[in-house]
Amino acid sequence: MAAQRRRAVAVLRSAVLVLGLALLVAACRVDTSVHVEVEDVGSGTVTVVFNADAVAVSRVPELAGGLRLDDARDAGWAVEGPLFRADGGVQIRAVKRFESAAQLPQVLEELAGKDVIFTGVVLEQTRSFAETSYRFQADINPTPPLDDFSDDALAAIFEGQPFGRPLQDLIAEAGTPADSLGFEFLLTLIDSDEAFDASSSAFGAEGELEDAMGELSPAVDGSTATWRFSYGDQPVRVGASTMISDTLAPLWLNIARVAGIVFGAVLLGVIVARLVALLRAPRGRGRRATRRRQQRVAAREAEASRPRKRLLRLLVVDVHGVIVRPTDPREGLLLPVILGENPDIDPELIRDRHRMLVLGRLTAEEFWSDLGLGPIGRDVETRYLSSFKLVPGLHQFLDRVASRSLPVAAVGNQPREWGLRLRRMAELEDSVSSWLVSGDVGAVLPERSLFEATRRVMSVDLYDCLYLSSVPEYLDAASDMGMATGYFAASPEDVQETEHTLIRGYDDILRGRSTGT
Repeated sequence: MAAQRRRAVAVLRSAVLVLGLALLVAACRVDTSVHVEVEDVGSGTVTVVFNADAVAVSRVPELAGGLRLDDARDAGWAVEGPLFRADGGVQIRAVKRFESAAQLPQVLEELAGKDVIFTGVVLEQTRSFAETSYRFQADINPTPPLDDFSDDALAAIFEGQPFGRPLQDLIAEAGTPADSLGFEFLLTLIDSDEAFDASSSAFGAEGELEDAMGELSPAVDGSTATWRFSYGDQPVRVGASTMISDTLAPLWLNIARVAGIVFGAVLLGVIVARLVALLRAPRGRGRRATRRRQQRVAAREAEASRPRKRLLRLLVVDVHGVIVRPTDPREGLLLPVILGENPDIDPELIRDRHRMLVLGRLTAEEFWSDLGLGPIGRDVETRYLSSFKLVPGLHQFLDRVASRSLPVAAVGNQPREWGLRLRRMAELEDSVSSWLVSGDVGAVLPERSLFEATRRVMSVDLYDCLYLSSVPEYLDAASDMGMATGYFAASPEDVQETEHTLIRGYDDILRGRSTGT
């Protein structure tokens, strides 16, 4: 992992310098944007966008295809580009996630090297009752020495010259790069409506911090602050903070206090009434009444401990494996369809965006756009959904179930929009009473949320539900919640070792057969 990070630093450093060299050879424009987005658990993403105009591309052809970015991808960066813009310029975009606040300085270090542009990066999260505060601070040097970017990898690109030509010749030819090289830093601290504050402090001639005024002050839009620099600006310390309040916590605390007082008063009243009744009851009569009450309580407890008969009031089926095949649509269908359209897309990027999609954190349009398939995303989506195969005997089985007035509910790990389209394409609007997917509740199987949501929608006790699935882990979770379970194997090769009742396709159910393993 450390070696991958060093290679990523070298490659991204090369990209930064090649873009910077463009401004040294002509009156062109090169802009770099770094956007840090922090989520509510301290994780987030770093997005870097390099833009070079047409003049820069004509003077430095390496911008159009000579940059080596494979090592950056191996280190976890999702890289797009070089992409040609309509004005003849080139754009390179790279995105990488950080899973904790401690990882953010390491990811920023990969952009240009340690202490080159970003130093002293701090991201803190502090929690207290009903409040969570976030604080970010970093020193930014928008005018790093170009010599800091030179390395052997870049020298190889330019045939032995780390800068393509002697550095002094380039500077003498270009003059000042202040109007040619722009740098923009954006920070988003939790996308919320809470108070957000951002500030800047410039380093004076003696290296001491001074209040930043004028052009150094950040532009604030909601919970995003933007600092803009030009090459030649002095180092700046940027900072931002926000606080998120949980308005429900104090309310629940007050409700709990009131409930405690009411409960104490009721309990005290019951005790007093009990004592008064005992004092007024004739001796002997009170003891007989007490024995009778104890006998009634014992009878009720014995009745409650006796397991009741299970009533089949709802059939719950897994969408993938019981209604349609394949059981694992992401690996068995989605990846082949997308890679067949564009084999250059990173499979891990597809898996990551699909996970967010099925949790309802991305729309279908955002999913296809993130994969670079926005213009044709709807067509690829239709081709993907049309590739599902109905499990043989499904409609005949549903007709039989409907004749017995047994409702059917479907659950599955799907985005809401895809689930609705698949239901219509399979003509199941009338035969399946409820269709709840992970995109509706923000949780995926085998978590309990989908089962609980189905119970509430259908107004049944889970003890009276039968759940069919081809995934043993999902069946284990359903069984732990009290549901009856059946392991559905549509073909002999699908059979796995499991403790759940084995059902060999719909023919088994229609003939009234099942096998325990």
